[in-house]
Amino acid sequence: MISTDWVMAQSEESVRLEIPLDKFIEIDRALQEYPILKELNSEKDKTILELQNALTLRSRSNELNERELDLQRRIIEVQKMEIELQKRALSDMKEVADRAIKLAEVVKPKSNWQLQGLLGAAAFALGMLVR
Repeated sequence: MISTDWVMAQSEESVRLEIPLDKFIEIDRALQEYPILKELNSEKDKTILELQNALTLRSRSNELNERELDLQRRIIEVQKMEIELQKRALSDMKEVADRAIKLAEVVKPKSNWQLQGLLGAAAFALGMLVR
């Protein structure tokens, strides 16, 4: 046990403390390790800050990846809608083409051989008369 007198500066009173030797050794060791612990604590704080920054960057990256995936899904949906529209337009064009062909067949003049024969005979007769 170590005994020491502490004198208070302003009151000039002394206080007697009795501290065991092992406590003095522990205090001495703590004082000697203080700079090392301070440096370790500083490195720990630095590492925590770096990890927080990395976590922030990773969360931003994940958010951007999610946005990109959402945009890709939307693009795929638009492409599917475009394909469906093209299919519908193609089938509509086929239907319009079929109707046009049917109309062309209905409106197409039929050969009237009797009328052509009469006109030919009239032209022959007229040609004979004019001679």
